[in-house]
Amino acid sequence: MLKHALRVMQVFRPKLLHCVPLQTLSIRGPLFTSIPVSYFSTSLPKHKKLEMPALSPTMETGNIQKYLKKVGDPITAGDVLCEVETDKATVGFEMQDEGFLAQILVPEGSKGVKVGQLVAVIVPKQSDVALFANYKDSSSEQGAAASKPAAQPQQSSTPQRAQPAATATGGAFPKHSKLGLPALSPTMEKGNLMKWLVKEGDKISPGDVICEIETDKASVGFEVQEDGYIAKLMVPAGTKDIKLGTILAISTPKKDNVSSFANYTLEGAAAAAQTTQAQPAQQQQQQQTTTNETPVQTVSQSGQRIFASPLAKEFAKKNSVPLEYVKGTGIDGSIVKKDVERFLSSGSKPEVQQQEQVITPPKQQQTQAPSQEQPAQQTPPPAQAKQQAKPATASKPVAIEGNPYVDTELTNMRQTIAARLLESKTTIPHYYLTMTVTMDKVLKVREELNKLQKVKISVNDFIIKASALALKDVPQANSQWHGTYIRKFANADISIAVATDAGLITPIVFNAGSKGLGTIASTVKELADKAKANKLKPQEFIGGTFTISNLGMFGIDQFIAVINPPQSAILAVGKTSKRFVPDEHGQPKVENQMDVTLSCDHRVVDGAVGAQWLQRFKFYIEDPNTLLL
Repeated sequence: MLKHALRVMQVFRPKLLHCVPLQTLSIRGPLFTSIPVSYFSTSLPKHKKLEMPALSPTMETGNIQKYLKKVGDPITAGDVLCEVETDKATVGFEMQDEGFLAQILVPEGSKGVKVGQLVAVIVPKQSDVALFANYKDSSSEQGAAASKPAAQPQQSSTPQRAQPAATATGGAFPKHSKLGLPALSPTMEKGNLMKWLVKEGDKISPGDVICEIETDKASVGFEVQEDGYIAKLMVPAGTKDIKLGTILAISTPKKDNVSSFANYTLEGAAAAAQTTQAQPAQQQQQQQTTTNETPVQTVSQSGQRIFASPLAKEFAKKNSVPLEYVKGTGIDGSIVKKDVERFLSSGSKPEVQQQEQVITPPKQQQTQAPSQEQPAQQTPPPAQAKQQAKPATASKPVAIEGNPYVDTELTNMRQTIAARLLESKTTIPHYYLTMTVTMDKVLKVREELNKLQKVKISVNDFIIKASALALKDVPQANSQWHGTYIRKFANADISIAVATDAGLITPIVFNAGSKGLGTIASTVKELADKAKANKLKPQEFIGGTFTISNLGMFGIDQFIAVINPPQSAILAVGKTSKRFVPDEHGQPKVENQMDVTLSCDHRVVDGAVGAQWLQRFKFYIEDPNTLLL
């Protein structure tokens, strides 16, 4: 009998994590008097816990306004479970999984629900819903109790005898916010702080620009989202290669508190925070969070939102893997467990340190050794260590006497262009389709319109309009590859390749199919001027569903362009030139012709689809009156 009982336990061992102890049995036999054996029930079937997500870059808590699903309802990817009021707006909590809603753990109307708190449970089978009728999670119960509108502030159950320690050490600072470097472009990994537009003691309001950051795309203003006063500037102007999440400045709600931060350092603040912990268990938890979860906290501080499954987060935490270094292959680039495993197998495990490190102000730099003149940066992963170890003086062209060349350090923008193009050519299966179009009617209509227009219409404006209408006719070409699905767009947002001194950038004419030629012409001129002056805003070049690269003005007859990921097609436009062609009687005549080449991602745009798109493009260009309707 004992052997049988032990065998039963061995069979159920893999399921013990999901088991609930029901009772203790006593097994009696000839050699044993009484042996206690715990019997486990596998009453809870496979399920998934839904946590409160970060629905805005600065969100820490949210209020659940109302549920749009009830227990037992089916759920598919993209469905909205509930409406959550964040610190910015009311946003829908969209589902990424399929199943059935088994239990709601945080009631409708709850306020102050923390990011990461469990709010609901889903199961893959509808028949399993009833088994979760009395399901409760201890952590969600505690969180829900703290999030009720009428609840009193949560207090420790033990006497608060450790609170005077903050006064004794003198290390506690008034209420303040840490302003971390946010992601100002989708591909940004680091930035250069060009100049500060505020000084310590200045008042700030939502929308104020406190500094200019050079990203991999352009120089962008860092806008603050809260009221207060600048208490401390942590990073001096001119600092380069600042990693996302690095604390740039400290703000405080009261001007009287500014002087309290004169000697503020991030290390000192962390030490003061540890001394004010009331319970040893809380101290241990905070230290563990600092060492194991710092990358996740850094992302929260910087405003960069990292999408990762709970399983991936747990696995990354166990293996001390910062999620910001892991490339996701899930939905919308989200990180799944396999991505973390692939990162570990590659051997590129970065050394995890506290992300909040002190960046020495200019006054302190003067007293340091020459080798410490650069502001302290966070420890980069090994793959970036050599690049970040370059001296700051290498940012200018370096000419060595006697050498017939000059070395120029890559800008952030040039590095990003190189990385993106390499990614495109090595991961996207390109193919190319070339077609010749007749331009005689376009040139004639353009000449007539320009007599009536203040803003002169270019041939490129006709090409933009024709491309947008062709995308409407052939929507498969207006799609993107996202790993596990293909996303098809309703509007044609046309990216225009613009050459600048810093490199190539692609500002966007949004919904170009609905715009007239005059509007397109004025929009393109404005965007091109901004791009060349390095004044584009992120929303003016982030996105786009299709790209046009026109080298005709440089006298190029024909060329092949590289796809701009995650887009699936790019049109390369050559110059318009006069060519002899046979007329309807076989006699030679002169026509204005232009060659265009469409580069396509074969995962998304099949050859026939690409050919259909070029046919529609040719139709619109060769009959430009259709572009005026």
